[in-house]
Amino acid sequence: MLSGAHTKEAGENSDILLFDEEPMILDLLTVVLQREGYRVTSTRSWEEALHLVTTRSYDLAIADLALRTRDGCRLVTTLRHASPETPIVGMTAYPAKETVMFAEEHMEAFLVKPFSIGDLLKVVRRAVDGRVPGHTGGMASLVPRQQSAAMLAAGG
Repeated sequence: MLSGAHTKEAGENSDILLFDEEPMILDLLTVVLQREGYRVTSTRSWEEALHLVTTRSYDLAIADLALRTRDGCRLVTTLRHASPETPIVGMTAYPAKETVMFAEEHMEAFLVKPFSIGDLLKVVRRAVDGRVPGHTGGMASLVPRQQSAAMLAAGG
């Protein structure tokens, strides 16, 4: 259930950059996050996302990693370089071994599609409340290490 109850605690006035090439996912996540009181800048354009991460700061970035036309990992790498303190949440429908390894190294959390809105909001709240520090070399994770290890073992 979506609720504005967490708005003040969870980051009223927090700026989130949201990037996904799928219009329906982008629109849904934008609406959900805005209803929770976040200011969301959303884009389907890889070029626009790169411009945004190099010209503005965000309290959180959420980026799809399995992109058809561009490499979402390059976007994350650019954001990490431009703003090392910004927490990053990755998401993908195709958690290949390389993607999971990249996420563990470069992000605070990683969501495998389809994920619940509740799981998304839990990660977002933790990030903007400061319970997920800027990148420290490992995930605080919505994909527990044992699950990511199982995906790796399965050739995921």
